[in-house]
Amino acid sequence: MARAFRWEPGEPPPTIEEHSLAKLQVLRRYVHAYCDTLNQDVRRDQFRLDLVDGFAGGGLYLHNGREIAGSPLVMLEETQNAERRLNEGRSKPLRFDVKHHFVEKDAAHAEYLSRVLEERGHLREGRVSLYKQELGEVLDQIISDIEHRQPRSGRSIFLLDQFGYTDADIHFIRRIGRRLQNAEVILTISVDTMLNFSTKESIVARLDSIGFPKSRVEAALRTSSDTHVKALMQKALPKLFTESTPFHWFTPFFIRPAKSRWELWFAHFSRNVKARNVMLDCHWHSHNTFAHYGDSLGPNMLGFDGLTRSQTLPTFNESDRELMNAGITERLVPELRDRLKAGQPFPFSGMLNHFGNNTAATVADFNNVVVAARDAGEIEIVGADGRPHGSSLKILKPNDGLVLPRQLTLSFKKSEKR
Repeated sequence: MARAFRWEPGEPPPTIEEHSLAKLQVLRRYVHAYCDTLNQDVRRDQFRLDLVDGFAGGGLYLHNGREIAGSPLVMLEETQNAERRLNEGRSKPLRFDVKHHFVEKDAAHAEYLSRVLEERGHLREGRVSLYKQELGEVLDQIISDIEHRQPRSGRSIFLLDQFGYTDADIHFIRRIGRRLQNAEVILTISVDTMLNFSTKESIVARLDSIGFPKSRVEAALRTSSDTHVKALMQKALPKLFTESTPFHWFTPFFIRPAKSRWELWFAHFSRNVKARNVMLDCHWHSHNTFAHYGDSLGPNMLGFDGLTRSQTLPTFNESDRELMNAGITERLVPELRDRLKAGQPFPFSGMLNHFGNNTAATVADFNNVVVAARDAGEIEIVGADGRPHGSSLKILKPNDGLVLPRQLTLSFKKSEKR
């Protein structure tokens, strides 16, 4: 997020704010967990990955008077730590083939970053490419380089921590997703900047340019309360992004800086449900509040609120998780009744596909909700062959089916005839 800070060669790095620190903590946790998740097979001997920072900045910050790593160093440190950690006790070495692509258009910032990387020996190792241009000018070049290095998988993470909302938009995300099958994107969206520094006409035009229906935006903007606009955007944006890009999962992390009070979304795009699950686990360990706009299945946007507690990032309260799971349970049986009219079991994987982008629930949360509903006699669980599972089943498979209990099904059919 280079334009929010200034790095001048020869000068101390800028002081980081708590909300930016929260993003770095989420990023660090995610790269750590990502490497661990993809390298559980001890037979693997090589791990290829490309990490892209589209707005790299100068690489260092000051926090409480000491230097801390910015996003480029976080990526480098976590992949190096992962290689050491995952090779402990292995008889067959695991070689990390990781390339880092750092993009920074500001000349002073790029020079600062180059010096930081050189001092730490990263440039000499040939694992880093530094692009002193705008992201849009080099994005296709970076994607092509990843395709050349990884022609089959294209495994990569793109961090697009932009300032505002226009430097990296849905068109960038489409380009990444269409060419790289295993790419993920982490995008900062300044929602309040979009609302506060635009006329209503420009908001409509902006959202229309990425496929958002004009009529719905115009109706929302006629209301006097910004909360209504945010409610519409939060409910509509996940669906819009997933329908308009190759990515199925859109996982937003809510951030409110203490000074500006302007709302940011730190959003994760992925195709893989395991990647979504890993990111959500990182969120549950890195925030202290949530924003909740409109109807949802409990807390559906995780986040860091600098106005509430700006000094620490405690673990998210388990009572909020219980509230979220209660919301899912409340909707579960009515949803099943609607879907069971066709006479087919509702697959467990369908719960995540149906509810996933509207809630902060992980796969484990959905599993626990289903098991609790089964134990309460509200549903039954059947296998892929249609046979009921016993009460000893605690962990569902994706192709396990959810059905109404026999008595409820018969009662439901009788009420239909009336």
